[in-house]
Amino acid sequence: MGYHEHMQKIASLDILGDEDLQRRVVRVSLIAAGATALAAAVAGVATGAREVSSVLWWAALALGCLVPLPVHELVHGAAFKLLCPGCRVSFGLQDAFLYTKTDGAVAPRGRMAAVLLAPAVLVTAGVAAAALAAGCPVLAVLLAGFHLSGCAGDALMARAALLDPRCTHVRDTDVGIDLLSREVGP
Repeated sequence: MGYHEHMQKIASLDILGDEDLQRRVVRVSLIAAGATALAAAVAGVATGAREVSSVLWWAALALGCLVPLPVHELVHGAAFKLLCPGCRVSFGLQDAFLYTKTDGAVAPRGRMAAVLLAPAVLVTAGVAAAALAAGCPVLAVLLAGFHLSGCAGDALMARAALLDPRCTHVRDTDVGIDLLSREVGP
């Protein structure tokens, strides 16, 4: 940021403390989970659901729901390093939630939206591709959908940044993001 530019905070999204935002996250997660259950049922009917009778399938479902959690955060970290050069990335755990944090990295809203949505795209595609490669389409639907349902907070934050026409930049915070507007001074 140059000496003549100032960032004005226009909104803060506190994913950990804002109860209304948390309710919206839960609602979006439940909608995604419901759509996942419906899509898995359709996939099961279409394929005869033979794959679900294996103990290995159930183990893969359990592992496929747990392993993506830290991978999701690592993808956020890699996206921060790629799209916010020079920022310091660290990871934490609070109330059974893994999270990625920076030193208050600021990026243009498109870049920060990409950071927020990178795991939704990359991890979801990865788990679905792995399950499909193993010949398990129902597992692919379930793993992709469960992961996407866990991306609701990231998606809502990206949506807020992209839909606010005043927002030019986004700052990562300890509890979410700040939407910023660049004011150009004399």
